[in-house]
This record gives sequence, structure tokens and C-alpha cells, in this order.
Amino acid sequence: MPRRSFLHDYFQAGIVAIIIALFVRTYLVQAFQIPSPSMEHSILVGDHVLVNKFIFGTAMSTAGRDLLPVQDIRRKDIIVFKFPQSPEKDYVKRVIGEPRDQIRITNGKVEIKRPQDTDFTVLDEPYVQHSDPEGAPDPDQLNNRPAQTVPDGCYYVLGDNRDDSRDSRDWGFVSQDLIRGKVLLVYWSVEPAPLTPEQVPSGPLAAFWQNASASFSRTRWDRTFHVAR
Repeated sequence: MPRRSFLHDYFQAGIVAIIIALFVRTYLVQAFQIPSPSMEHSILVGDHVLVNKFIFGTAMSTAGRDLLPVQDIRRKDIIVFKFPQSPEKDYVKRVIGEPRDQIRITNGKVEIKRPQDTDFTVLDEPYVQHSDPEGAPDPDQLNNRPAQTVPDGCYYVLGDNRDDSRDSRDWGFVSQDLIRGKVLLVYWSVEPAPLTPEQVPSGPLAAFWQNASASFSRTRWDRTFHVAR
């Protein structure tokens, strides 16, 4: 029997590795970078997060849901989803309202009335901040919203940085089939570099070198493997 070459073995191993990587990225875990401050201080600009894509079972067959530990989407989960108005974009927000909940916001306080409740109750949200940054949406408009009922199969999502977040208060509900997964943890976090116009890289190679050379000096080591809650 002829002996196979090392090149053949490496090629075969490479094909298997690519197939496994594609399977993992499609169905299990995917990495995302956070570009906006809408979830501060739970998730910061420059955080690189891993997203559990199988936990809600939205992209899996019945057999897959039987094999892997899946759960329902729950209030206060931090999720990544396709932006309803531009599905090619990914957004990260926190689930606030579940299907058939009534949601209203009064002076920045979220009030919820579940189907089994007789009245609204204020949601405990220790993660929320109100920073009112310059150029942000009108805080009075964002922080006072009339009651809305969340449709079946949809969720009401908000950013933790309430005065600097475009979310369900602005563009509506998120359908379950747009949800990609739950944020698992921050695996790497880099402090964004404050650049003057003269410091902006002149091309892709310069940008790559700038990011590579400064990555360790700007890494926020205390956020490595930080679990988003």
C-alpha cells in the first residue's frame, strides 16, 4: 500500500479544521467586537465578546436541541441580534420585555405588567446608567414612554446606557428569528485609542500595524474573561 505524503495529511487535516471551525461559528460560538457605548458599563467600547449561539436553539434542528443545553430567552439576558431595519448589522442589547408583557417607562424607570399581573411593577435594574452625553437622543423622550404590549414571538430590548442608546424605544421590537445568541463573556478588551486627525492611519497596512503595536499597551486586562451580566 503506497505511503501517503505529509502534504496530503496536512491538507486533509486543514480541511477538517475548516469544517469544524465553520460548524462552531455557525451553530455554537461566534466572536463580536463592540463598537458603541450603548451597553456601558456592562459592555464597553473595545470589548471583544463571545456569543453563545446555540443556547436559545433558534438556529438548530430538533435533534440539536435535544443534544445541547438550550433555554428560553429570559428577561435581562444580553443578546446579539440582527438589527430589524438593516439585518446585515448586528446589535447588542438587554432583553427587558418578553412576549405579551406590557412595558412603559416613567421618568427613566421601566415598569412591567406580565400577563398574569394585575398592575405594573418597577423593574430592578442595577446595571443602568443615565449619562446624558452631548449629541445623544432627547432623554425626556427616551425616558418617558407610554405602555406597549410586546407581540408574540418578539422581545423589547434596551441598552444599559439609557441616554445613549437607540433601541426598542426608538425602532420597536426584535423578532425571535433575528436573535443570534447570548453574550457569554469578554475574552479581550482594548481601550480605544484617542486619535487626532494627524494620527489617523493613512492606509490599511498602517492601521494594522498601529493596532498590533498598541494592542498590549491598551489591553484592559481586568476585563479578560469578564462575564457579562
